[in-house]
Amino acid sequence: MSFQAFQRETIMRLTATLALVSSLALATACATSAPIVKETEAQPIAKPEPTLIAELPTTINSFEYEGFKHFEDGSGGFSIRYANKRKKRMADLYVYPVAEENTNLEHNQLVLGSTRATLMAISQATQQGHYANFNVVNASTRASGLRTTARVQATYLRQNLASYTLVYQTEHEGTLLKIRISMPDNEFNRTNNEWDNFADKMFTTAIKNLEASKLTASAGNIEKPTTPPTIQTGS
Repeated sequence: MSFQAFQRETIMRLTATLALVSSLALATACATSAPIVKETEAQPIAKPEPTLIAELPTTINSFEYEGFKHFEDGSGGFSIRYANKRKKRMADLYVYPVAEENTNLEHNQLVLGSTRATLMAISQATQQGHYANFNVVNASTRASGLRTTARVQATYLRQNLASYTLVYQTEHEGTLLKIRISMPDNEFNRTNNEWDNFADKMFTTAIKNLEASKLTASAGNIEKPTTPPTIQTGS
């Protein structure tokens, strides 16, 4: 599948999802009020903290850990936020599984396709008025062993403030990992290599955690030997 075809497929999937959400919202708004049920409603089960949290430091360079969020789409994905409030810098790590329909794609296709999808989402946010003057400054890929990492630099206006963002994207055995770092646009922030170091540390730690989780899951799936039933013979 070409990247152009993959991008068209991504747009169609996003459009279908938005249409479904809109139709559900409309149906909910038009529905009659249900009778009041006095029974206690079941409370949602709290999701556990990602095991990756325990392996990350509270401070990485000039960033401090702020918290995490689980995705609400049932995918099992989550995001982790670091920030430097004084410098108005924010860094988010996203960890989520490859969509089932894309599991047959090669590693490089997943990395580049997901990067394009991220940029497309930012572009759509620009069209909706969340940003203005979104412009890609530079885009490149870097190979580290068998792993490819995409790196994109872009500028935009948010609330009339010039902003600078970097997007890092990679993939590991069916899991996509993305980092987005945003900050004020100035020469110091554009030339600072702290962002690359932050991304390398986060990706390395996250991939080690994925490997450890896979080993734990494999160990848990090993079937214990069963004792054959005793065969009784008649007297």
